[in-house]
Amino acid sequence: MKPLVYLLGIACLPALALAKEKEAKPALPNASLSDVRWGTQVNEAPFNQTELAGKVVVVEERGVNCGPCLASLPDLAKMAKSGEKKGLAVIGLERQNSSKEDILKVLKSAKVEYPVMSGGSAPGGTGGIPHVCVFDVTGKIVFNGNPHDEEFEKAVKKAMREAKPKASPF
Repeated sequence: MKPLVYLLGIACLPALALAKEKEAKPALPNASLSDVRWGTQVNEAPFNQTELAGKVVVVEERGVNCGPCLASLPDLAKMAKSGEKKGLAVIGLERQNSSKEDILKVLKSAKVEYPVMSGGSAPGGTGGIPHVCVFDVTGKIVFNGNPHDEEFEKAVKKAMREAKPKASPF
């Protein structure tokens, strides 16, 4: 019976290691929205840095030659559109030094209507793309990672509960 218990114990080790990996999330950087370096805007979407105060802000870093980045664009575009009147702002930073024409081509294809900059950087990134940061209504970073991570949408939804909707002019 001991060998069977021993074998079962060894078989469970990978599962235990994976469980510990999920628990051990990297610490968020001590950063805020003011730490974002904005690049040069390439599209015509309205952008005013001072109007980001009091909003939940998603800053996404990506590139036009990055498959996983391109795969996340339609979802980010939908998120931006559906959350705009609820206090959400999404801003893109193209990090591969692509031409304005190449960036605009990708934006049109993915139906991206939020502001996109050439260059710039978000805090907490490793230099790899795709990368997103979520900032709460106080400007504090509440998520730092990959837009394909299931925790990304959860962090946006949680931060949105604290957001104030944009006042209606009527």
